[in-house]
Amino acid sequence: MSLPRVFVTVHVPLEHLSPLAGLAEIVMPDYGMSAAPRAKVLEQIGNCVGVLSQGDLRVDAELLKVATSLRIVANAAMGIDNLDLTELRRLGIAASHTPDAFAESTADHAMGLLLAVTRRTVEGDRFIRTGDWPKRGREPLRWEGMLLRGKILGLLGYGRIGQRVELRAKAFGMQVIHTKLTPHSHPGYRPIDQLLSEADAIIILVPLTERTFHLVNESFLSRMKSGAYLLNLARGKVMDESAVVDALRTGHLGGAALDVFEAEPVVNEALFTMENVVLTPHVGGATHEERRRGRLEASGEIARFLRGEERLFSIL
Repeated sequence: MSLPRVFVTVHVPLEHLSPLAGLAEIVMPDYGMSAAPRAKVLEQIGNCVGVLSQGDLRVDAELLKVATSLRIVANAAMGIDNLDLTELRRLGIAASHTPDAFAESTADHAMGLLLAVTRRTVEGDRFIRTGDWPKRGREPLRWEGMLLRGKILGLLGYGRIGQRVELRAKAFGMQVIHTKLTPHSHPGYRPIDQLLSEADAIIILVPLTERTFHLVNESFLSRMKSGAYLLNLARGKVMDESAVVDALRTGHLGGAALDVFEAEPVVNEALFTMENVVLTPHVGGATHEERRRGRLEASGEIARFLRGEERLFSIL
């Protein structure tokens, strides 16, 4: 009797899929560092019972029309905005994600971006590579940045990642405040308008939902303290990218560090020429350790489904 087939969108070490050993046949096209193209997925997914995605695969009506054998979709990712939950629910297809797997890596990256933009690290690196330093001299006034100690960091969202960012930021001597959709009694909680007016830097960490789409818009940015820094490690569509560009152009924002973009991988080209902007290609959770953990958790979820056991990370 043949084993059920599970499609894996990225070619990863089989050890990362070890919970499926003996339970499933792994279908895993090799496109090097890239995920399988959607056309290839649609070609091969028809008789697959499960899909394991890094959050890169859009699971929508088009795909589900082809994937007639599909019974479970497991995201090796914190986010679920790539999943059409309404359609999955209608068809009775199970879904899961890995809510804890990437929190530490993303918190590390948040602090790295905060330091990079406030201390002008990337700008300095580019300057040295031009060969201009010997010509221009040290110019000490040019490279002054912002000291983190004593500054106020505002977190938009206070979940797994936000709480880990808070621990790191406090080690730098920052005061950390936060806001979330549901007010609570935590001493660091602020209503959003108060947080925007107080924070020297704001990190966006909310999931993408109908309520958070373009939450960071012209009105939001205008209420931020003049000269404050904006960081987005959530989802690109949480911000109106053009409004962010405008706030940077006017100088209202002191700088920005963005790991996600509204139409990624397409990025507003105006950002490319701005020295006070740091850009990374949606890599907040990209560490060997946590990517491995996410794949093990996602493949373990599929394995539990195939065995008819209770799942740990179920969405549907």
